[in-house]
Amino acid sequence: MTTAPTGPEPTTTTAAEPHPDKARPSGERRLLAGLMSNSIALYAIYGAVPAVLLANLVADVDPDSKSTSLGIISAVGAFGAMLANPIAGALSDRTHGRFGRRAPWMAGGALLGGLSLIALGAGNSLLWIGVAWALTQIFLNGLQAPLTAVIPDRTPEDRRGVFSSAAGLAQMLGAVAGTAVAAGFADALGLGFAVFGVLVIVGTAIFLLLNREPAAAPQAEPFRWKTFLAGFWVSPRRHPDFAWAFLGRFLLVLGYYCVSSYQLYILDDYLGLGRDRANDLVPLLSVAMLPGMIAMIVVSGPWSDRAGRRKPFVVGSSVGMAVSLALPLLLRSEASMFAYSIVCGCAFGMYMAVDTALMTQVLPRPDDAAKDMGVLNIANALPQALAPAVAAAVIAALGGYSALFVSGIVLVLLGALSILPIRTVR
Repeated sequence: MTTAPTGPEPTTTTAAEPHPDKARPSGERRLLAGLMSNSIALYAIYGAVPAVLLANLVADVDPDSKSTSLGIISAVGAFGAMLANPIAGALSDRTHGRFGRRAPWMAGGALLGGLSLIALGAGNSLLWIGVAWALTQIFLNGLQAPLTAVIPDRTPEDRRGVFSSAAGLAQMLGAVAGTAVAAGFADALGLGFAVFGVLVIVGTAIFLLLNREPAAAPQAEPFRWKTFLAGFWVSPRRHPDFAWAFLGRFLLVLGYYCVSSYQLYILDDYLGLGRDRANDLVPLLSVAMLPGMIAMIVVSGPWSDRAGRRKPFVVGSSVGMAVSLALPLLLRSEASMFAYSIVCGCAFGMYMAVDTALMTQVLPRPDDAAKDMGVLNIANALPQALAPAVAAAVIAALGGYSALFVSGIVLVLLGALSILPIRTVR
């Protein structure tokens, strides 16, 4: 495969222009099914490894300091993933050849990520585990970035709600299924890592074989590192819709995870239930979220296609999330936490279904879709990493968990307001 440079940034937004390779495909259902299955395989790893397989492996190697060691290893892996996603996307944007722009990176990312997972399962030291997990994260994001670009590359705008819903559903199903399956390998960790490594390799291979990508013609300009690196900066002045979308996603995700990451402590300290009861309730609250989340993921994307609108759904989901956060603030009880979970599940499901579709319509250049989607993914990954620290600061500085709920409400509503100035999407 060969890469070519990023060209100079245009002065106008061209997100509505059709990509040269894009048409309403005769194999749309095959593309949709392949995208879902490949995404489920990828997100199964994200669900299985950090919470189950990696946690158990670290506990076996370093039982006395397992919490600290897992935190450091996870942070290093998350940092690598956050950098790898936009870089891999940008390189795929510049790739040309008879296999297309995305396929070589997807194949390479899946193969190397799968092999890194298998190597991770053989880890017998913290250094081995840390390096192997960082490489796994980097390579899997080399798969994820071009996989995400399949939607803006190969689907028309009036069908992106359907594909966005499918991506959101696959993300949730993969994470849940991965966690459940991984629990069965708690006593055979090496085999568990190998199973998920093979799964992502096979899943990606099937997707690529059934959904052949058109050959990509080379670009005229020679590769220049300065131009390539400068392409990661998207000017808010020249592309305000992209900047507003980034800010809206960042604020909403930060508001959501600031509260959800402290759920155990909220039940224990804020409601005064005690640690044992709090531990019993956490999985029940997660289950309470699922029905509404699944229903809204399935319904909202196609509904936004029919309506020809994205912004009302994203704004509505933000307002719904604010309402859910107000319930335990106004009434301290187990019932209010279950009400929070149900309402928040519906709101977050609507957001997951439509957010990706909206993001694909504010991209500055169709030819830079994977890079720009990778940059937007920072607005999803970074607040998740920052949320525990922000929540701790709010609780310490502003007077406890009531302040945390208020801060969450303010953040998600600011996220909604950030979507309103976007002009190229209704």
